[in-house]
Amino acid sequence: RAIDEALALFQEWKGRVKYDTVIYASLIKGFSYLGDADRAVALYRDMKAEKVPVNHIVFTSLITAYARAGNMKPADDILEEMEAEGCKPNAITYSVMIRGHCIRGDLAAALEVLQEMVGLGFPADCIIFNTLLDGCVRHANWDLADTLLQEMAQQGVERSNFTVSILVKMWSKRGDLDRAVRTVKEALAAPQALAEHGGKRQRGPIIDAQVGSCIVGACIHNRDPERALEVFRDMKSWPGFEGPDANTYGAMICGMAKHGYLHEAVEIAEEACVALRSAYDRKTIAPSVFMQLFRALRANGSLQEVGPGLSAKLREAGMAVDEHWLKL
Repeated sequence: RAIDEALALFQEWKGRVKYDTVIYASLIKGFSYLGDADRAVALYRDMKAEKVPVNHIVFTSLITAYARAGNMKPADDILEEMEAEGCKPNAITYSVMIRGHCIRGDLAAALEVLQEMVGLGFPADCIIFNTLLDGCVRHANWDLADTLLQEMAQQGVERSNFTVSILVKMWSKRGDLDRAVRTVKEALAAPQALAEHGGKRQRGPIIDAQVGSCIVGACIHNRDPERALEVFRDMKSWPGFEGPDANTYGAMICGMAKHGYLHEAVEIAEEACVALRSAYDRKTIAPSVFMQLFRALRANGSLQEVGPGLSAKLREAGMAVDEHWLKL
C-alpha cells in the first residue's frame, strides 16, 4: 500500500531530513483513513518526541482513527489532549466525535456533543444531521429521529440526497411505505436542492441512484411488489436521475422472484443486460441475484423453458452466470 511505502521512506530519511508538521500530518491522516489507530498514534508520539508542532489536522485525524470503529474512550482522551495543547476543536472535530458515538450506538452522547458544538457557535449542517439520523435508523431510535427532523426544519437545514436515502430507510423500517414514497416525491419537487457526490456538496438533482435503490428496497421490504414495479417504472423519467443502477436492478429481480413475479423478474433481468451495458458506472449485478432467480424458475417449473435464453443474454451482457444454475 502507498501509505506503507510512504512510512518506509519516512523512516529511511529520518535523521537526514528535517520533517515538519505537514509530513507527519499526512502520514497520520493516511493511517487514520485506514482505521489503523495504533500506527497513527505511534507517529503522533514520535512527533511529540521530536518537538514538531501539532495542529488540528493531526488531532482530528487521531480522533477519526478511533471514531471509525466506535472506540470513543481513546478518542475522548485525544480530544482532552488536544484542548490541553491549546488547540481548540473545530466543526470537523465535533462532527467526527458525533459520528463515532453514532457508530458505537450511543446516541445520547452524540446528541451531547452536538449541543456542545452548537453552544460554542458552530452551526449544525446537513452532514451532521445525516450522521445522527443514520444512527437513529441503525438503532431504531424513532423519537430522536422525529426530534432531529423538527430541528432541521426549524433551523432551515436543507435535505441532501443522503438525507432522502436515510429517511426512506427509516420509514421503511417503521413500516410506513406511504411516508417513504412521499419523501421521494417531496424531494423530486425540489430538483435543484443540495446534493452530495464523492464527498463534495453542490447544487443538482437530489434524487440519485442510491435513493432509487432505497425506495425499491423499501417496497420489497414491506411486501409490496406492485408498488415496487410502479416506482421502478416511474424513476426512469425522474429529472436528472442517473439510474436505475445495478443495485436497483438487483433488488427488483430478487424482490420479484421472491414474491412470485417471475415474468417481471425475467423482464427486468433482460432489461438490465441492455441498460447497465451503457451505464455511467459500469457496475454489474451480483451473481447471487441471478442464482436466486434461476432457483425460483426451477421451483416454478419454467427453468428449462426460460433459463437457457436468459442465461445467454446475461453472458452476452458480461454478467457472471454459472452453467450449474440451469441444473439446480
